Amino acid sequence: MGTVEYASVEESGLSDSLFRKFTELLQSLSGITLKDYKKYLMEYRLQKLVGPGKRFEGFEDLYRALMSDSGNLRAEFVNVLTTNYTYFYREEVHFRFLSHYLRTKASAQPYLRFWSAACSSGEEAYSMAITTAEEGILEKHRDVKILATDISLRVLEFAQKGVYPYHRIRGHVPDGYLKKYFFFDRHTNTFTVREPLKSLVAFRYLNLMGPYPFQKQFDVVFLRNVLIYFDTREKEQILSNIFSVMKLGGYLVLGLSESLVGVRHSFTPLKHSIYRKDVSNT
Repeated sequence: MGTVEYASVEESGLSDSLFRKFTELLQSLSGITLKDYKKYLMEYRLQKLVGPGKRFEGFEDLYRALMSDSGNLRAEFVNVLTTNYTYFYREEVHFRFLSHYLRTKASAQPYLRFWSAACSSGEEAYSMAITTAEEGILEKHRDVKILATDISLRVLEFAQKGVYPYHRIRGHVPDGYLKKYFFFDRHTNTFTVREPLKSLVAFRYLNLMGPYPFQKQFDVVFLRNVLIYFDTREKEQILSNIFSVMKLGGYLVLGLSESLVGVRHSFTPLKHSIYRKDVSNT
């Protein structure tokens, strides 16, 4: 009895040369640079597209298709390789800071703009919206908006709907806020963000390495847990771009585990990974 031989994804593997080609393509599409030690992660995630029964037989086939594609496949490639892990009120100290800013600074501002950069599936942006509403800002200011951007069209579509499964929201959002700002559907076991909170957030596609088409400057920018995907030069470019679109005295918020040591920038460091745009730095 003969044996059937075939080359599995594990056997064929992702070669070093092809890994470099994929990383170059990802960098050109998103600005994100994957280091060599992320090769295993790329191989694992691309197996959603490559292998027995999948759309592409091997990694070479996928790469050739990507090089001849100009739209949907490239967007899917970026979606597969970008990490989208978040939850409501992640690193709660930052939302306490946002509350403090709203209580002490908002009344002096002619308009308020907040930005959730790399917003993923929307939990961060909606947490910012709840914080803003809880401080009574929606009744005091007519011109308030939260911008939420990401390079993943898949997560932006999810975030725009504002519908979250029970297990992704309970335990992170206080029960009082759930009743006040969400509608619970017992049939689907989901929470949906209510109006007018939902309309406070505008979800948009944006590559952090690309141009920023903003007409108004930002009070507070959350840029948390995303700079790790960029090299030093790219980090400096992003920070410079963000600095230029912030109000004087505005604040940049990074993830608690992030550091700008060795990265040139114009912000004044404070505490809890919070930075300020000061007069002396402009």
